[in-house]
Amino acid sequence: MNGKSHISHVKNETTYNIPLVLDENVISSGISLLSLWHTLADESYRVIWPRDKRKPLIPNSWVAVYTLQGCGKLLLRDGREIILNGNCIIFLKPTDIQAYHCAGLVWEQYWMEFIPTSVMQIPLLQTGVIYNGEHYNRELEEVAEMITAKDSMRNNLAVAFLTKIIYQWICLISENEKKEPGVVQIENLLSVLHSDLQRNWRVQEMAQKMQCSEQYLRRLFLRYTGKTPKEYYLDARLDLAHSLLRQEGQTVGRVADMLNFFDAFHFSKAFKRRFGMAPSVLLKPGSKGE
Repeated sequence: MNGKSHISHVKNETTYNIPLVLDENVISSGISLLSLWHTLADESYRVIWPRDKRKPLIPNSWVAVYTLQGCGKLLLRDGREIILNGNCIIFLKPTDIQAYHCAGLVWEQYWMEFIPTSVMQIPLLQTGVIYNGEHYNRELEEVAEMITAKDSMRNNLAVAFLTKIIYQWICLISENEKKEPGVVQIENLLSVLHSDLQRNWRVQEMAQKMQCSEQYLRRLFLRYTGKTPKEYYLDARLDLAHSLLRQEGQTVGRVADMLNFFDAFHFSKAFKRRFGMAPSVLLKPGSKGE
């Protein structure tokens, strides 16, 4: 889907942009959801805010941006810039935003606008790193499916799901101050990895970045991600490849080369092992498999 829909809120279209926009606000015990977007943006994606937004800004509303893959950049009205890498969440006031754009190969994110209907201590402009991103991704896919259903009961259930997710994110960010030094270290490293997945990272280089031994690095990764550094890095590249393959004009060979795989054969083998299908299945019609 390319987002060319009469209900789109953002004028400039992207390679893949699903506006999960509601005809009417849906209220749950916690939030009133104004809109929900699932966007897979390429390097041409640039939004001037609120010029490219059809609905008016609501001062008491909030924006939550959950980045699944890639990298995006937010420009605030006070001149500050915020870099959003994969596996992170941030809450903002819509009146503070001036513009945002894709700052890398791809930026896949959920952008949601909502009004709290009860007291919520929302952390402003603080990012939270999410280790179990796959869990949230599955839940958000369910939310998207229920939001688009022509059934008010399912719409309300979707917003109830989303309310739970938002509360979990708030709790995650609020715990930042209590984190052990090792947690902060690995979160900083994960941010660096996601911002430069084209680089051929070795475990030794990761350990040097963390200023620790490789053995200690492996222990931290297993503890907080459930994966070894090599497994985490490979999965992150494959997840990004999954997003890139859905863009028009991509090929299996180009994506393999872009993300520093040895060749298309090794890339395809690793991709099929992770996703249970060949990468060529995701290519847009007219794209070549190699």
